[in-house]
Amino acid sequence: MAGVLVVGGDRVAEIESLLQNKGFENVYHVSGRKKSDVKATIPSDTELVLVFINFVSHSLSKNIKKLAKQKHVPIVFCRRSCDAVAMYEPAIS
Repeated sequence: MAGVLVVGGDRVAEIESLLQNKGFENVYHVSGRKKSDVKATIPSDTELVLVFINFVSHSLSKNIKKLAKQKHVPIVFCRRSCDAVAMYEPAIS
């Protein structure tokens, strides 16, 4: 079971379906709007972390980056749009 963690953004339904079409069965989402989101964890089946830079605080992105490095999970920082996600084709295929 391949999973992807999407960090940031409010409405990620289109991006979720795009990622599922790429083969990710589980798409986890952390909006980054709540204070408690800074303490977010990376699920065990996660193979990619996708961070939408427009919607997250510096402390959240720093924490997610640290966790991804610890778990040896690739992390992609991009703007929140399907086009921006599609640009990172090699990373999410």
